[in-house]
Amino acid sequence: MENATKALLIAAGVLIGMIILSMGVYLFSGISSYMSETQEIIENNAINKFNTQFFNYQTEENEELSFQDVITVANIAYDNNFENELTGDSYIGDGTTNYVQVTIKGYISPKTGEETSATYESLERVVGDPELLSEWLQYNYSSKYKCNKIDVSTDSKRVYKITFEKI
Repeated sequence: MENATKALLIAAGVLIGMIILSMGVYLFSGISSYMSETQEIIENNAINKFNTQFFNYQTEENEELSFQDVITVANIAYDNNFENELTGDSYIGDGTTNYVQVTIKGYISPKTGEETSATYESLERVVGDPELLSEWLQYNYSSKYKCNKIDVSTDSKRVYKITFEKI
């Protein structure tokens, strides 16, 4: 009888141990799932915050932006590119990296001083050169623009290219 009591106590101890281990695994699984969902929400919020910086400049039909607004967007793009160490001439806004490209259609060329309908593909690089930026501002300060296209990467869900057009 004494051995049976000890066997029951041992079995009860093992059963309690199994229950405690099962609860631990269940809690770990639940917390792990919660943490991954929370991390995903934080990442989505960061992407939305980043994209909002650019979507704030998306214009309605009759709305116009000053050239200073365009330079502000180019400065945001430049800061992003610099922060991500994407400052070389080989980078373009194609959605495969975090590089953001600012394109402008129609401007007064600082080189010639004449208006052109051409497209300048890398206005974000102008911001990094204070002398060149000063020339661009000098010639284009009174120009009005509209934002006619914002490209968002299907992979990263981040803005990678924003296009302005002179109106």
